[in-house]
Amino acid sequence: MSENSKFVQSQDSIFGLDITKEKCGWFGDRTPLVLGAKNDKQSLKRLKQKCHLGLPPHLRCAVWISSVARAANPQLPVTETDAYGTIGNKKSIESKWEFALNAVFPNPADRDDAVAPDLGLTQEVLNQLIHNDYPIPEDGAKQLTLVLCALQQVVGIEYSPTIPDIATLLLTHMPASYASQTVREMINDTSQFIPVSQKEYYSWCKSYEFYVQKQSSAHYKVMESCGALKPEGLDPIFKRFFTSMLKRKDVLHFMDIYLVEGCKAYFRLALSLIKLISKKELKALTLTDSESWWNEIRKKTFHPDFTLAKHLDLMYPKAGKVVKLYPNRKMLRRALKYHEKWAADNMPIYVDETPPKPMGYIISDDKPITLAKPTIFRSNLAKWLPVSLKTTKLDLIYSTEIHGRSLAAFYNQCNRYKNTIVLIEAIVGNTTATIGMFASHAWNVNPASYGDGECFLFRVDPDPKCFNWTPDFSGIDDFESQAIREQYMVAKSDFLAMGANSEGTNGIRLDQDFINGESYSALGFDNEPLPGQDRNKFDIGVVEAYRLIREVDGSAVGEEDKVWDLNGL
Repeated sequence: MSENSKFVQSQDSIFGLDITKEKCGWFGDRTPLVLGAKNDKQSLKRLKQKCHLGLPPHLRCAVWISSVARAANPQLPVTETDAYGTIGNKKSIESKWEFALNAVFPNPADRDDAVAPDLGLTQEVLNQLIHNDYPIPEDGAKQLTLVLCALQQVVGIEYSPTIPDIATLLLTHMPASYASQTVREMINDTSQFIPVSQKEYYSWCKSYEFYVQKQSSAHYKVMESCGALKPEGLDPIFKRFFTSMLKRKDVLHFMDIYLVEGCKAYFRLALSLIKLISKKELKALTLTDSESWWNEIRKKTFHPDFTLAKHLDLMYPKAGKVVKLYPNRKMLRRALKYHEKWAADNMPIYVDETPPKPMGYIISDDKPITLAKPTIFRSNLAKWLPVSLKTTKLDLIYSTEIHGRSLAAFYNQCNRYKNTIVLIEAIVGNTTATIGMFASHAWNVNPASYGDGECFLFRVDPDPKCFNWTPDFSGIDDFESQAIREQYMVAKSDFLAMGANSEGTNGIRLDQDFINGESYSALGFDNEPLPGQDRNKFDIGVVEAYRLIREVDGSAVGEEDKVWDLNGL
């Protein structure tokens, strides 16, 4: 038989641990995934039964991705979805992953400094997940970061706080390429694995409250009184995917089941856990908040005698023995849809705390960049730029290291481009700061000040800060003050400046030899001295100027063609 039909072996991309191969009588080492099934329906039934027993770790990568592909693509024959987990499909998955990485990080060096988006989990909780809850080694954290960045920026997921934990668990048995592909299949509309918007997430929370009330009024009253049924009170379930509620081996066992059955299994586990506390025990509880409720559940689930394998009897009672206690897939979808209106009316305004995607830059051996290399610098620049310019990348047009330390050379390189960023290495004694300015117009020698209120001053290191220009209508009749305030850009043959004040100094001022500079508070910008407090004067190190290139078509932003140049006519 072909080597391509063999299943890929699991790989721990989080902790780097070896995954040993175990003997398994119900899964082979190649397709078909389920042995001896007469048809697709019987194949799915047997797959669920085997996943309830728990998968051999070395096959989790293959079975997880194939199971999700089957659920997400019911129109495909099982032979095709089984192939997702085979060696023959490995090249396709890896090429899709590399394409996604190149789209997110045009400069491969940025991958090492990338900041993981929290997708609604909050940066504080995401950092806790990485550094405390698991904790994840540096190399594993990088893999998780790449997966989350790709899901946010390529797939377009903005709010899905369950994903960071799910992605982490996938990565314990998968390479990043497979984890990314698995989550991409999970968010297919037909599969209903996870909520992928804020409205869907709050609908899940409200639907859970609905089924708790329907299942047990006694549990509902206790949970409702301590806040455990509010969306924020359900974080251990719907934001953290039970990772704080179950032992690690039990969470992985649940993943085996969940990746076949989807949200039906999710709600079964969430509803069955509360039954661990009997009605008699409920009466004796003294609860102060939602966390105290979940701590009572944890006492049960972290007890040495508790295992998910035993708990499955409560999650999946035998047919005919008990009236149906859990919603089937059709009922659950109906409830989730019904509660979307409540979600839309009650969900708070979401503010993404993730730092923006860093600006890319044009790589050229002829024009090596220095000051804009750090990813965090370019991430801050992307945050500060006007919205219309955020999807641009930097292209070096002037550097003291290449074109010489001269204001004349600076004007010669920059006089055709609007919307330029100038970075300056400011040296005061033994300290160095990287400061700069964004110019709305091209730098040309001009007898009068010019530019507009889009100009801003900034410091990217240390203590990044941006100082935008703001108008002042309180002294609108004070023409002298207004004239000073509106000295956005000053371009003379003997100095270059941005911003001004009544004392005759500037927000930034560079002399014609790019040797000495100074920075004072400027009207409109209300900036502090950019190199730092009481560091108004500084020596100039490297100076670099960048034009902006649109990512969508590679064209330069604001390039001024010299349409009136008559040379050669």
